[in-house]
Amino acid sequence: MIIFEKKGTKIRYDIIEKIGEGNRGEVYKAKLEDGRVAAIKWAKNYEIDKEWEILSFLDGLCAPKPIYRGKRYFIMEYVDGKPLKEYIGSSEYYEVLKKALHNAYVLDEKGVFHGQLGRYYHILNTAREVKFIDFERGVFTQNPRNFLQILGYYLFRDEKYDKKALNLIVDLYKKNRKEALNKIIRLIDES
Repeated sequence: MIIFEKKGTKIRYDIIEKIGEGNRGEVYKAKLEDGRVAAIKWAKNYEIDKEWEILSFLDGLCAPKPIYRGKRYFIMEYVDGKPLKEYIGSSEYYEVLKKALHNAYVLDEKGVFHGQLGRYYHILNTAREVKFIDFERGVFTQNPRNFLQILGYYLFRDEKYDKKALNLIVDLYKKNRKEALNKIIRLIDES
């Protein structure tokens, strides 16, 4: 059991397994002493302040719920889901993609730009919802482009969809996000 103490708060947990590693951090699955399963992200060479601030702002909306922050790490909700990549070619793929587009719209409305939603493994489908992970390059901005990023990366590359129709949705999104979201959902449903 590992114990961390900060300002009178003690966090006790056991590492279950390493679940990911990138250039800037490592992520572990852990069991907290209260029985919850959580994820712990250790920063190798970046400041975690911005990522923690974004997760705290979202508070579990479309992203893992934050639990505890240390100096070079933080503990967050463990998202038990499958990455979007595992759905490609399946009957569930477009349903998961619709949920991801909806959540991207929500992030855009909140002014949070993830920046890396073109990576399949940052989009996880759980039993109840889609969540985005890994906000280390995320930023607050007045002009987020999460929805457009997903549209461009996944649907523009999909031979099933007419590029002119998708471009019209891109133009519409710049004027009326909600209407564009509804239009792309209808387009996917009709295909």
